[in-house]
Amino acid sequence: MRLFFGAAAFTAACVCVACGSSSTPTSPSAQPAVSAAAAQSLKVTGPPLVVGDVLQFMAIARMADGSAQNVTNQSVWTTSNAAVATVSPSGMVTAVKEGGVDIRARFGSVTDFEYHNVTPLLFYRTTGTVTEVPPGFNALPGARVEIAVGTGAGAFRVTDGSGAFDFGTLKGGNFTFRITRDGYAPETKTIAVTRDMKIDVLLYPVPPAGATARCKDKSWSFTSDQASACARNGGVSYWACPGLFCPQ
Repeated sequence: MRLFFGAAAFTAACVCVACGSSSTPTSPSAQPAVSAAAAQSLKVTGPPLVVGDVLQFMAIARMADGSAQNVTNQSVWTTSNAAVATVSPSGMVTAVKEGGVDIRARFGSVTDFEYHNVTPLLFYRTTGTVTEVPPGFNALPGARVEIAVGTGAGAFRVTDGSGAFDFGTLKGGNFTFRITRDGYAPETKTIAVTRDMKIDVLLYPVPPAGATARCKDKSWSFTSDQASACARNGGVSYWACPGLFCPQ
């Protein structure tokens, strides 16, 4: 048995950009029949639960020969509190309201459960800026900021004239954002949205062919002598990548 507690509650205003439960749940694929008589132990696992989630739990049996078998579809599933979370015969759990609940499975003579603290559905204001790295440090309008992983994956914003973007409010959780703009190397940022967030992103311009360093006066150096790079231009701000002196 394992204990699984959700994130702490926070307060935030809600105007939903990517509302609702997690991505469409997927039932476990067809599993070969496993002899319950050979099962020595059982382990139930599942993701954190937020009100409104519909998520698949799994049951893994440890067999007499030492192997581990997925017996999710062959197990008998129950919940300790259907008012908090229900579970289907295939182990699909629906989080109904805040509270604690045991999600239980039985396979033959072995049983297990996992405790979950169902947390409230919370939303947080998520904004940010996209800027060129120093020495440029210019705001970058027209950059695309997309949710690559997380609730509402595929949604995107384009930065305005000041390099700012605004997703309104997002459901609390983990997100990976992908940021792209013509002439700049793409960037990704993984953020745990657990409060109102301001995400500041720095993009590196794609260096011109043959450049080895970016100088502090915003020019580029093309020298193959590392010691003399940007010597007359205020020094090196960063080494160009790809390039002769790019840090590995």
